Amino acid sequence: MAGFFFGIVVAAVVMVLLCNAGEFSPFIAKLHALEQVILTVLISIVIVDAKPLAYKTVWRDRRCSFILDEDLTATIRGRTFGIPAGVVVGILIQNYVMN
Repeated sequence: MAGFFFGIVVAAVVMVLLCNAGEFSPFIAKLHALEQVILTVLISIVIVDAKPLAYKTVWRDRRCSFILDEDLTATIRGRTFGIPAGVVVGILIQNYVMN
C-alpha cells in the first residue's frame, strides 16, 4: 500500500508541475492534454520504478540479503499501479485548485 500511495503522490506532483511548466517552456506549452498525460506517466515510471528495477536486475549483488525478490515485485507493482491514480489526482488538483 505504501508503494501505491507513493506512486500517487509522485504522479500527481509531476502532473501539476508539468501542466504549470507550460508557462515557462515553449516545448511543453505546445503539448496537448493527452501528450502531457503520457509524458507524466513516463516521467513518473522513471522516477518511481528506477531503483527497485535496478535492485531486481542490475544491482542484484549489491542489495541487502534481507530484501527478497517478492518484496521488490510487490513494490514495483504497487508503485506502477499508483501512477494512473496519481494522474487522475493531478488532473483533479489542476482543475479544482489551480483554476
